[in-house]
Order: sequence, then structure tokens, then C-alpha cells
Amino acid sequence: MASSCRPQTVFESSTVDIQHCPDCQMIHLTMGSITIRMTEHHFSEFAKDISRGLFEFSNHSLSQPGIRLMM
Repeated sequence: MASSCRPQTVFESSTVDIQHCPDCQMIHLTMGSITIRMTEHHFSEFAKDISRGLFEFSNHSLSQPGIRLMM
């Protein structure tokens, strides 16, 4: 993290903390002890991919009664 980096929380839950830094123009995605920094564009594409993956996983889970989706 750059010394001038001052991320501001965009969203926070029990599993994730999403921050945006106006100084470095990066998204800071923290999940437990893991922090991933990515550009705003990369974060947007990542979010779309996660959404698509959840959709596919949900469809796959419905066809297999032993798998349950926790939401």
C-alpha cells in the first residue's frame, strides 16, 4: 500500500471488506487475512465473474440434491 493510500470503506460484511482508495484508484478487497488490490476496472469484471459463477453454481446445485447453496 502506498504511503499516500487512504482507502475508504464502500461495503463491509462479516466475510468481506471492500474499500476504494481515491489516491491510488485501487479497490482493496479484504477477506479474512487476505487482501487483494485491483484496479476499478478489474474489480468490476471480477464482480461480474463472481456473479456468473454463483449463478452457474446455483443451477448446478439444484440438479444435485445433496449440494446446498448457503446465502
